Amino acid sequence: MGSSEVYTGAGASATLIPEADFEVSMQLGTVQILNAGGNSAANKLGLAYKGSANNSHDRTSLSWSADATGGSNHATNRLPTNIYQGCFAEITRYENEVTFTELGIHVIKSNAAYSITFDRELGDATTNSHSFTLKILGFGTPTFTPSVLADKHNLLADNWLGLVNTITPPSIDAEMKQLNLALGGTRNFGFQYKGAESYGSASIDVSLNNGSWLYYALGKKTFTATQQTNSGNTPINLSLSQEDGKVYYDNTNKTFHRRESGTLSPPKIFGKADSDMLKLSADSKIDYTFTESEGDSLPSFALEFTNEKGNIADADYYQNATDENLFSRIFTGCQVNTFTMNFEEGQELKASIDAVTRRGYDSNQNYIPKRKVRTPSSLFNFNDTDANLPFMFSDGTVQAFGQSLARVKSGTLTINNNITPQRYIGNYDRSIVSAHLPAQRTYEVSLNLQITDRLIFDELRGADEVTLGDIVLTFDKNATADTDKITMTLKDYIVQSVDIPFPDDKGMIDVAVTLSARTLHECKYHGKWIIIG
Repeated sequence: MGSSEVYTGAGASATLIPEADFEVSMQLGTVQILNAGGNSAANKLGLAYKGSANNSHDRTSLSWSADATGGSNHATNRLPTNIYQGCFAEITRYENEVTFTELGIHVIKSNAAYSITFDRELGDATTNSHSFTLKILGFGTPTFTPSVLADKHNLLADNWLGLVNTITPPSIDAEMKQLNLALGGTRNFGFQYKGAESYGSASIDVSLNNGSWLYYALGKKTFTATQQTNSGNTPINLSLSQEDGKVYYDNTNKTFHRRESGTLSPPKIFGKADSDMLKLSADSKIDYTFTESEGDSLPSFALEFTNEKGNIADADYYQNATDENLFSRIFTGCQVNTFTMNFEEGQELKASIDAVTRRGYDSNQNYIPKRKVRTPSSLFNFNDTDANLPFMFSDGTVQAFGQSLARVKSGTLTINNNITPQRYIGNYDRSIVSAHLPAQRTYEVSLNLQITDRLIFDELRGADEVTLGDIVLTFDKNATADTDKITMTLKDYIVQSVDIPFPDDKGMIDVAVTLSARTLHECKYHGKWIIIG
């Protein structure tokens, strides 16, 4: 133990790290292609074979140079060691500005602070002047951002999780392999070792003050937002104003980006012009539309859990192997397996999120947790009081069977993605899950209400789907003002069960109803919460 002082709950924190495609060549090197002559260092992309002399090039590794035009600053652009191990990457090799080869998908074997190594060679020995573009695909790829302390490294880990009531990090279990060897002489095992690591679910219980978790549960988003303009009402973009701490957005690809430490995180798409990156108005309310992802993946995020001891000076706020004042763990590739939204009389709207995880990463020496943001009110997405307040029971309406249900006492909406972890053969690490594949998606609405007629019971006995109207759940913080609002509409539903008890106290009868829907018709969120990536 490096210190006699123990970690306490007072020093515990949890934050979210967005995961998105990482255009390495856009953030750590220049975007210029080789000139027709071939290998002028000033014209390279900044990603080239690792090594300096022809006979020492490592053709399985790419590195970036601080000396290349637009290249990275090695004092701040340092990747956490092996944070992207096991991730998939798309690579393009350039012979010159007009000749290139798309190398397809590669697996990252490892990464160092200034280089990335792949599972096979990216070229042959005929030339050493290749340049490369590299995009690491989003699953399990926590968003990198330049360090806030020289010669240290961090991620974009200062994102507020919202009004968290309880949070439980995934458990880590290693399969035990114990063998009786042929040569015995004892009743004890002769040999033991650990097999693959497996992970429990991350469990998050929040008082819901925004609709972002619906995006992670459903998989796709589009949005409209207000662009900032200057005094002459001219729209502002990244080519006109590059300000740290501001948000820019790609209106074509529908992604948000933060400018921190002089760069966009996540970086813009390769080939995208600065003038295409619009500056978000500070007071903009964003209109999101969430839709279902029908592919083999869902959006992912990472969770950073940090414990710290006592009062640490800002200059010393990084993980140090000698004194152990800080201890951070990062769980990457988290995806929402089950999302349950709970509404109950007299209570705020709550949500329970059950998320599978790809990997448990122990942040190494010189890692800076939370980008050194140490107060909750300074975390990204911490807004004004109105935006931070949760939705209340009084903000909600429930419609079904062609009418508003006025006597709903409580209810839940459950979205289940039925995710199955997968491990593929590859040269990375036994602790990493290769992919999460979602299976059958299900929607279930459970209501506890008081009824005035027998309609619901009749629908239970019927053989067909309900035709009287959709299920519509609406939560609006203030119906007369421009405040946060969630609307979700489900179609094609049946009454799965109806429980009508015989009361002992002869009071009102509370009926439990379960509705199963098979189609999401619409899901919208209006508010200030910015979903990065």
